[in-house]
Amino acid sequence: MVHADPASAKTALRVFVRSRRKELAREHPEADWMVAEVARAPLAASFPDPAGKVAALYYGLGAEVSPRILADHLAEQGWILALPSVEGAEGQMVFRRWDRERPLVHDAIGLNAPDSECEVLEPDLLIVPLLAFDRDGRRLGQGGGYYDRALADLKARRQVLVLGLAYSGQEVADLPREPHDQALDAILTEKEYIAVKV
Repeated sequence: MVHADPASAKTALRVFVRSRRKELAREHPEADWMVAEVARAPLAASFPDPAGKVAALYYGLGAEVSPRILADHLAEQGWILALPSVEGAEGQMVFRRWDRERPLVHDAIGLNAPDSECEVLEPDLLIVPLLAFDRDGRRLGQGGGYYDRALADLKARRQVLVLGLAYSGQEVADLPREPHDQALDAILTEKEYIAVKV
């Protein structure tokens, strides 16, 4: 399906899917540990020796699926954890080492992030939040473009597996797409791991 005005279509869709995600969060309070279980086998297949590799997650807020139990599992396997931090006048997203013994601070847009003394890392695995997804790897975010810009920059330098984290009910048939949108390599829900076919 071709969307005549993808930006307007996204804006309209965000209103609906934000409400839908709140309902899904109430319906599936167990989703955080379910996604961690669903992720085990496919991530082990993609990263058979994860020790020392960097997994960038996010600090779940509101109705987002929380990746905190997944973070525990990754840390047990030897992954180095990182969180995004939006910084500077241009709002650049970087990924800083997540030392879970240290308190988080607010970044430039008010999200919980490691402080500026924590090392900037480049992830091998990037787990991103979303409002909606489709099986072609399209992702609808909040609209700030921070992940899209960071991903474009990161992919220009290295290989990274981009994994969208969502409730299965956030799937839509066909998301509008703009030229700057960065695709997901896979989607992880409480029900399944969806590898995007290239």
